[in-house]
Amino acid sequence: MAILKTEAVVLRGWNMGETSKILSLYTRDFGKLKVVAKGGRGLKSKFRGCLEPLTHIRVVYYDKKTRDLQLLSQADLVDPHFRIIGDMKRTALGLAAAELVDKAVAGEEYFPQIFDLLTSVLRGIDGGEGFLEGCIWFFESHFIDLMGYKPTWNACLECGGSLGVEGGFFQPHSGGLLCNRCGGGGRGLVIRGETLEILYWLQRGKLEDVGSLDPSPAQKAEIRKMFDLYFKTHIEYVRSLRSLGLYYDLERA
Repeated sequence: MAILKTEAVVLRGWNMGETSKILSLYTRDFGKLKVVAKGGRGLKSKFRGCLEPLTHIRVVYYDKKTRDLQLLSQADLVDPHFRIIGDMKRTALGLAAAELVDKAVAGEEYFPQIFDLLTSVLRGIDGGEGFLEGCIWFFESHFIDLMGYKPTWNACLECGGSLGVEGGFFQPHSGGLLCNRCGGGGRGLVIRGETLEILYWLQRGKLEDVGSLDPSPAQKAEIRKMFDLYFKTHIEYVRSLRSLGLYYDLERA
């Protein structure tokens, strides 16, 4: 048995017995893992304040390769994301990022770029202003890239011509669009040119600038449908993210 230390984000948790809690963590050094915090729900727990979803913590745990559930020994706060916890919309967006990682990442795969992306986006949701949904768009765009499914937004998949202001028809299996000339009678989700400009910017822009985006209702609808369709197509077990559904409900209220 080894004693391991790393930083982690709490993706979700379950109650266990009368006082304990099981956590799904995404760690910087060891990928995704499950730990049990014995007595974690007790009033005098040494883990108090460290076990809530979206909390960024530093952990020490006992690792035994023959078991799937590891034992949490110590947890210290790095960033509690207080503004996320106190705001339902921010909470829903943060949970959507955590839900995507939890569903898409299979297990203990060393992938610090995903951890760094997740923590930076959670900080953006926590401290950002303006168009906060842009944070989850940024996360989804770069998560797709890290998982090896980066789409092409500027050229037609068949003829290679510029999509320009006309846009085209999104092909989720191929990771790009067909232009109007090659569209084959409108196969695929229609994405207009002005929407492609946002998607192209998300691949190259900075997280701290996403709050300045001002998409129209039509652009929001196209981008939401595109990401939903793309993840359903390429990543097993990822269906519609329930947390994003909650965010959309809150936005409409």
